[in-house]
Amino acid sequence: AMAPPGDEAPEAEAEAVAAPARRRRGAVELHPRPLLDPELPRLLEERGFPGSHARSIWEHLLEHPLCTDVAEVPALPKALLPWLSEHFTTSTASVKRRMASQDGTTKLLISLQDGVEVEAVVINHGGDGEFSSVSRPRMKPGATLCLSSQAGCRMGCKFCATGTLGLIRSLHAGEILEQLRLARTVRPDIRKIVFMGMGEPLENFDAVTSVVRLLTSEQVLFRLGGRPVTLSTVAPTPNCITRLVDAGLAGSTRLAVSLHAPTQELREQIVPSARVMPLPKLMDEIDAFGRAASKVSKRAREEGVLIEYCMLKGVNDSAECANQLGELLHPRRDMVYVNAPSEEVVWEFVRLLGTHGVKGHARRQLANDIAAACGQLAKKEVDSVFAAQADVEDVAGAASPTAAAAAA
Repeated sequence: AMAPPGDEAPEAEAEAVAAPARRRRGAVELHPRPLLDPELPRLLEERGFPGSHARSIWEHLLEHPLCTDVAEVPALPKALLPWLSEHFTTSTASVKRRMASQDGTTKLLISLQDGVEVEAVVINHGGDGEFSSVSRPRMKPGATLCLSSQAGCRMGCKFCATGTLGLIRSLHAGEILEQLRLARTVRPDIRKIVFMGMGEPLENFDAVTSVVRLLTSEQVLFRLGGRPVTLSTVAPTPNCITRLVDAGLAGSTRLAVSLHAPTQELREQIVPSARVMPLPKLMDEIDAFGRAASKVSKRAREEGVLIEYCMLKGVNDSAECANQLGELLHPRRDMVYVNAPSEEVVWEFVRLLGTHGVKGHARRQLANDIAAACGQLAKKEVDSVFAAQADVEDVAGAASPTAAAAAA
């Protein structure tokens, strides 16, 4: 007999509540799954096929990013094709919108299988790189891909537009890799990968680290340069960086720590998650990462840890902040990458860091005209984005300590 309508309502209501929560945790199941999935070798072996077929599939998909049929992959056993066709697809994502900046940067709005959207940015550099004339390192011509690891973000950093979306869900490893394949249709010469798009990578630890392992172990397959991956994090929880060391990624991956303040009090105002990650603990974990990298090579240690610092007018851009940051980093001498709208302000800040023996580099402002710069990824239409925000300081809502504390 059919249950009375009233008896069904609580179950339906419970499911309506539970489904969004599962989605936020990244529990959405993909069917079919993307062929660009780090788990494909294991899944093939479980079916009795050599895991090496995965590499053949990946190589074909990367060489032919518009391929839509796995049967086009050469030398695959015919017996394998029905299972692959049933459970996998060449792509679970598609480019919904593409925006090009005057500086050569391209932003892609990518629609995932369940309709959730993320953004990826292909950063153009032609030798000058992404840095201004302030003590800049040289870079070879080519492109860098900025990947998203989550749709939205729950960190709530005061200068970041992505945080205004909240966390929708974490991405599967295959969804992260598919951003690279889609981006290669725009720029075949992508040589570097940075996890600096939407989301906090270490909140999606398993998926992100599986992608990092694959990219760093298969640099030739993915046509990447040396030490190709940089992982950016606010360090949301104690021991999150230690987990990277335990996972063996310190020597192959560059760590970029979004510090943004030289003191615990100020950092909590700008990065709310800092409340559970005291600055001394964060520095200890950074040091441990550096020590682990130094066991691989001198270069790995020298380039292993970067400090990111987004300057907000009247908040963390003072001479006092520069000197405090210099004192904090002096024993470590980690490189500091500074974002700021004014190069004159950056020059003085970097100069003061130098008096403490700390190398500072001013990051060039790229792709502001398409809202693809640092902290701007929020799925904004290009025609309307600057009516609401001109740069990251606007997103911060003036970002005064008082306003930040009130918002927190």
